[in-house]
Amino acid sequence: LKSQTIIYIALGDSLTAGVGATDYKKSYPYLLAQKLSFENNVELVNLARAGDMAEDVLTNQLPQVSSLKPDIVTLFIGVNDIHNLKSLREFESNFSRIAISLKNSGAKIYILSLPYLGSPKIVYLPYNIILDFRTKQFNSVIKKVAADMKVEYIDLYSLNKPAGFYSSDQFHPSDFGYEEWSKAINVN
Repeated sequence: LKSQTIIYIALGDSLTAGVGATDYKKSYPYLLAQKLSFENNVELVNLARAGDMAEDVLTNQLPQVSSLKPDIVTLFIGVNDIHNLKSLREFESNFSRIAISLKNSGAKIYILSLPYLGSPKIVYLPYNIILDFRTKQFNSVIKKVAADMKVEYIDLYSLNKPAGFYSSDQFHPSDFGYEEWSKAINVN
């Protein structure tokens, strides 16, 4: 007999929405909800939208969170901020505001770092070096905010990307890539 219903909210962009997976059930939020469902009933609410940046999470996704009364929230945002050349200061301001609001929700918060994304087939020199540098800068902000808020920080940047990690677009993860991420995210 399952004891309770856990409400799990996923916030983010295309990576949280599961773009690149063959089926939504192969996305990391769905896989995490499946892990949680072994002992509890789980209601997954994925508010992620492809293309969203931190400011979009702040204005479009976050306002829906409090009424849903979540038990668990994952926050995975920033890749589009990098690609849209947002300043580190602007990102930090928006990201901090999101984290503070989530902390006040009383839910258990999991903040995910940004992975380096883009296979060598689509990101060439010197852009791969610049992208990696920016990803590390944004991750330093994400890690600092997670530490300041005393919430879980999940490092996706350091994970290997074995053969088959990328979907056909060579940017978003494949089913296998999302499964690798879900293994690295220990929700409880």
